[in-house]
Amino acid sequence: MGTPSTMLELGAIAPDFSLPDSGADGKLVSKKDFRKSVGFLVVFSCNHCPYVHRIREALVDFAKEYQPRGIAIVAINANDIGDYPEDSPDRMAEEVANFGYTFPYLFDETQEVAKAYRAACTPDFFLFDKGRKLVYRGQFDDSRPQNDLPVTGEDLRAALDALLAGRAIDSEQKPSFGCNIKWKPGNEPDYFRSIRLKPSLEGRLGPEIEGGQEEFSGWGPPRASELEEIGEYVRARMTRMEEKLDHQRKPMTEGFERMEKRFAQVDKRIRQMDKRLEQTDKRLEQMDRRFDAIDKRFDMLAGRMDRFIYLSLGIAACIVLVLAIL
Repeated sequence: MGTPSTMLELGAIAPDFSLPDSGADGKLVSKKDFRKSVGFLVVFSCNHCPYVHRIREALVDFAKEYQPRGIAIVAINANDIGDYPEDSPDRMAEEVANFGYTFPYLFDETQEVAKAYRAACTPDFFLFDKGRKLVYRGQFDDSRPQNDLPVTGEDLRAALDALLAGRAIDSEQKPSFGCNIKWKPGNEPDYFRSIRLKPSLEGRLGPEIEGGQEEFSGWGPPRASELEEIGEYVRARMTRMEEKLDHQRKPMTEGFERMEKRFAQVDKRIRQMDKRLEQTDKRLEQMDRRFDAIDKRFDMLAGRMDRFIYLSLGIAACIVLVLAIL
C-alpha cells in the first residue's frame, strides 16, 4: 500500500526554490545553480520511508552514472519533522554521509516547494529538460518493498537516455508510488485530500441505529462506482495504518534494543558482583585459617606458660625446703 504521485502536467515549468542543503552545513541551493545542465531531476525523498530504502543505493549509483553526462540532481525532504524526527536535517546529513549522496539533499521546512511541484509521495521524481519543462514524472521502476523485482531504475533511465539522445520521451508514464509526504497539520495541499465516503455510501457500509433497533435502510448491492470508492477508502485507511505502524515500529525497536543493552549491563554488573563476593569469601576463608593458626599458637603459649609456672613453683618449694633444713 502507498500513495501515488499526482502526475503533474507534462510541459510544466520547474518551480523556483532556495533551500538549505543538509549535507553541506545548510548552504542554500537554488534551481538557478543548475542552469547549465542539460537536464534537471528533482526527487522528493526522506529518510524513514521503506519505499525510499528499497531504491536508495540504486539511486546513488544512478546519480553517479548520469551526473557526469550533464544531468543535475537534487533530492528534497519536505516531511514534518515534528512527527517524524528521523527526517530532521541532522539525520539527513547522516544519510548523506552513510550512503554517499553525490547530489544536494535539501530540506523544505515550509513544505511550499513540495506544494509547488505538487509532490505527493516519497520517492517522487520530476525530470525537466534544458528549458526546464517537465518531460517525465513517474516511477523509478516497478520494484516495491512488497515485491522481489530487481531495482533497475529502468523507467527513469529510459526517460533520461531519450532526453540525452534528443529523442521524444514516451508520454505514457507510470506514477511513482510510496509513503505520502508528511504534511504539517493544517498545511495539507488541496490535492492531498483525505478520502472520505460520500453520505450516500454510509448506509451501505453499515447499519443505522434508530431507537435501539438496527435498521439496514438503504442496504443493497453497491454500484461499480461505489465499489471503486469503497476500495479507495479502504486502501487509503490501510496505507495510513501501515505508515503509522512503520513510524512506531522503529522507536519501539530502538527502545527494546536499549532495554536489552541495559539488561546486558545489569547482568555484567551482577557477574562482577558475584566475582567480588567469591573473592570476599576466599579472603574470609583465609582469615578464618589465620585465626585458627593464631588460636593454636595461643594454646601452645598457654601450655608453655602453665609448664613454666609449675616448674617455678617446684623450684621455689625446693629452695624453701633446703633453707628449712639448714
